[in-house]
Amino acid sequence: MEDKDLANYSIKDVIKRKIKEKIKQELIDEICEELQLEEDELTEEISSMLIQKSSAKPIIKLTKIPTANIVENKKVKTQKKEEIQKEIYISVKAILKIASHALKYANSKIPRERWVEVIGLLAGKIDGNNIIHIEDSYPMGHGTAVYAEIKDYRNYVRAFKDIKRQKLFICGWYHSHPSYGCFMSNEDMGTQARYQKLWDKAVALVIDPYQIDGKSTGFEIYKADFKFKTWYPLVYGIKGSLDVRMLPEILKFINPIIEGKAVYLEYDED
Repeated sequence: MEDKDLANYSIKDVIKRKIKEKIKQELIDEICEELQLEEDELTEEISSMLIQKSSAKPIIKLTKIPTANIVENKKVKTQKKEEIQKEIYISVKAILKIASHALKYANSKIPRERWVEVIGLLAGKIDGNNIIHIEDSYPMGHGTAVYAEIKDYRNYVRAFKDIKRQKLFICGWYHSHPSYGCFMSNEDMGTQARYQKLWDKAVALVIDPYQIDGKSTGFEIYKADFKFKTWYPLVYGIKGSLDVRMLPEILKFINPIIEGKAVYLEYDED
């Protein structure tokens, strides 16, 4: 190849690369703008909570919304919860990542008044029987004691691409309630609305890692009924080999703080 041809080839290569970068940036900007428009729909109550995130003391003022009774909801009052047909399955991998993420920002090495919630994405698939299978979870952020948010939506785009590469899709979200129980609040309704707008079967998982005591997994999975403004829990099963009695010891073994780094990093930290 002559020098002239090589120079022309190099120029074309540079132009192609710049065009690709421009298209990529425009796509990211478009996604960020769309997500920002949804973010702007947050209620004033939630917005005020976001302003309070610099406060040193947690402000636990979440408004609980009653949840439907699982047994009554399934119209099988004589059956135990464990006997009811499972509506969703979650992998051991996802459980450990969620629990580890929650403990990273609310553990014994951190003063209790500085404990905060975490938030992340749930990735999975749905089978022919309409049963959701949560295969993985993606730690995305942390925030105030009453509300955590995904602060940088470029990380959302990165996670979306990683999930797509696994041939999965975003089937919901999770967040933590360190030491104050598993429930869904009025404040969570706005977040859930955005996920169910993207996919009407989207679910929400809430975890209190301090309820993981050898008898409980420490989390519940919910869907929202926007018509009646209520939450109802889904009957879930664990996909994989996990003895709930051993879960506390497993979490100790994969202590979320190892040589100053967490086992699972948020996208801002890698």
